[in-house]
Amino acid sequence: MQLLGFVVAVLAASSLAASNDSDDIQRKLDLDLQWGTYRPNLYFGTRPRLPSSLLSGLIWFGLDNQRNWQNTRHSCELGDNLLEYGYSRHNGRDFGEQLMVDQDQGVEIKSEFIKVPGERGGSWAVRFSGRTLEENVQGVSLAYYFGLEGNGTMALDVSKRMAKITGETPDLGPFRIRIVPAKHNQSPPLHPALQKTKGIPEAVKIAGIAMDVPKKNVWRARDLFQEKLIKHAQQQANAILKNTDGKGPLTGSVLFQLENEGEDNSNSNLFFAQMMVHGEFAFDVIYECEDTSAAIKSGDIGALASNRRKEFDIQFDAVFGLREKGFDEEEVEIAQKALSSLIGGIGYFYGSSLVSDEPKPEYGDIDETSEPRLSNPYSLFAGTPSRPFFPRGFLWDEGFQLLLLSRWDADLSMDVLRSWYHTMDKNGWMAREQILGEEARSKVPKEFQIQYPNFANPPTLLFAVQALVDRLEAVSTAGMVDQLAQVYSTQGRHNSATEQTLTREYMQDLLQYSSRQLEFFMRTQAGEPLPGSLEHGYRWRGRTMDHTLTSGIDDYPRARPPSTRELHVDLFSWVTYMLSVDTELAAFARNGLELNQTREQQLELHLRLLDELHWNSERNMYCDVTVQPRDGYDELEDEGESEESVFVCHKGYVSLFPMLLGLVPPESPKLGHILDMIEDPDELWSEFGIRSLSTQDEFYGKGEDYWRGPIWININYLVLSSLHKHYMSDGPHQEQANRIYSKLRQNLVRNILDQFRQTRFFWEQYNPHDGHGQGTHPFTGWTSLVVLIMAEKY
Repeated sequence: MQLLGFVVAVLAASSLAASNDSDDIQRKLDLDLQWGTYRPNLYFGTRPRLPSSLLSGLIWFGLDNQRNWQNTRHSCELGDNLLEYGYSRHNGRDFGEQLMVDQDQGVEIKSEFIKVPGERGGSWAVRFSGRTLEENVQGVSLAYYFGLEGNGTMALDVSKRMAKITGETPDLGPFRIRIVPAKHNQSPPLHPALQKTKGIPEAVKIAGIAMDVPKKNVWRARDLFQEKLIKHAQQQANAILKNTDGKGPLTGSVLFQLENEGEDNSNSNLFFAQMMVHGEFAFDVIYECEDTSAAIKSGDIGALASNRRKEFDIQFDAVFGLREKGFDEEEVEIAQKALSSLIGGIGYFYGSSLVSDEPKPEYGDIDETSEPRLSNPYSLFAGTPSRPFFPRGFLWDEGFQLLLLSRWDADLSMDVLRSWYHTMDKNGWMAREQILGEEARSKVPKEFQIQYPNFANPPTLLFAVQALVDRLEAVSTAGMVDQLAQVYSTQGRHNSATEQTLTREYMQDLLQYSSRQLEFFMRTQAGEPLPGSLEHGYRWRGRTMDHTLTSGIDDYPRARPPSTRELHVDLFSWVTYMLSVDTELAAFARNGLELNQTREQQLELHLRLLDELHWNSERNMYCDVTVQPRDGYDELEDEGESEESVFVCHKGYVSLFPMLLGLVPPESPKLGHILDMIEDPDELWSEFGIRSLSTQDEFYGKGEDYWRGPIWININYLVLSSLHKHYMSDGPHQEQANRIYSKLRQNLVRNILDQFRQTRFFWEQYNPHDGHGQGTHPFTGWTSLVVLIMAEKY
């Protein structure tokens, strides 16, 4: 703690720690991050971190099958069955590249995104290049669009060489856009039977379409484009059949080639540029702000992308050092894809959330809550666990995602953290699932859209806070001021003033947020005292017979039937962990001494109660607790309580939480029992990772089988992290802890990489019997923690 006090003193003395400088630093960071690939639900899309602004996106479909237009590619969908997509390199700032292989539509597309700094967020460009696959005869239709959700103007001008858009908005100022097809692009071949047919439109390099649509519908660009396509195709089909005496043929390249439309487009707010291609192709999309120093030429894109690619590789090696760990080139590339796909999943979301003003009734109670309401619109800058299936912010997932992101670019991760904390209400509540706006709600079943103010979620954001505290503590006192940038960016690439936002004022803000959230948990998730006891634990709200969604481990077995008298050991562990982090933050904060002392007392009490309430000495494990009537109790004859507390024991992730969060002392005999459970192949151990539930449990593999056996990387990461930090170099269980760590790390890395080689995807979970990936894919949220596991950075 003496080092922490010294750090605070240095920060306070430094001019960089002044609040006005901190505000200036934040403004610079906002400009640096304003534009990005912040529409992760799309295969490719951009937007600024501004509400109701300019959106863009890529659309494509193959021409061989006339019904392909119905499966136009735009948003990431599991049913599209792409053989591969996801970023191979993405630095989160000014570069990202990915490959999309769509066998069903017969095309392979590569995107290379670059940015150039300048006023109002600077300029950016993306080069698309690719080829139609060998089995593709007629080619593919490509389209890129820009749509304006808010106030402003745009105008479209199309020539034979390119499409140009000029526009202006209050936030972006004047801007220019060029969509430029490559000279070598070849149009789809015209069927011989149609070469002399009247009315066949001449092939063009590019065509432009302008639409005036309600602002709230701009996100539906794909649907609107499809409506235009089918209307045009029907007209073309009628003309061809008329001019060929009904013989046709009706080929996709002729039916779906749009013509320039909307020449008087001053009132339009949605523009498409369509290109019909066959063979190898390329086109550039260039957005330029009014700052001429940020101008981009098509000829510059390749060189810029090449330089950024090299910088990414150098930075990756410097941060993670995987080659030094013995990993080969292919394994390093897979790790790069894991990190890059995590970063490529970061999005900016804006809109209203569907919330209830009343708590959700308990299990079995009649639900008489009033209709939910739409909240005031707000924004969130967050990662997404899975671009096709979970393309929105999840509170439980984000903390794990930030563990990796903070290693790569800590200032970027702090911006995500700050954005999440800004969604917290005055009571300390944050919605566990951020479903903002109509576009987000369109992907979520209605019964899951409502957010309730009594529902909590694991406070994993504190992982990112704890990581920063740990890194500050690790900084040498020598040359402290010079090394502050390295606390934020160990690779040294972003060691400018924008990386030094960790000031005393910000630590004060973090303490306020974490304390408010802690008090929310202690107030709203408190359980009732057990029979014969004055002490209470904690209970997740939102239970059903088979699910506790609020816990994050949805269908893990709990007490049956649910009861308001049960206590949950994982939740108690989370609250205790929150107290430990709050204690450390209070040591940083201004006037935090009194709070620090209070938190230390609460922490000491919780560590004692964790064992008193939840340790089952007969089963030698931590368990949930519930209350049931005493057998044979007669209220007229018997004294004492009519109910008794009983343990609810299911060996698995829930019973590991005290150890996962480092709450079990290294010298404790309890740790030995926990390690035995982990290492036992008849319980949790498998050759592919730690199972979520013991094979001996009656619920193993039953029902939904979501958290009842499958291997989850986030919990396996916590096992490794806890062993590495707390148990491998201290206490009587060192040898066993080291053995488990070494074998588990090896098994996890081997299986995740093997599954990626076989499928080209990272997966939501892995099968405990043969290790195959299952659940949704690509899942590049916490599964990307494999990078930290490989690097042994916890």
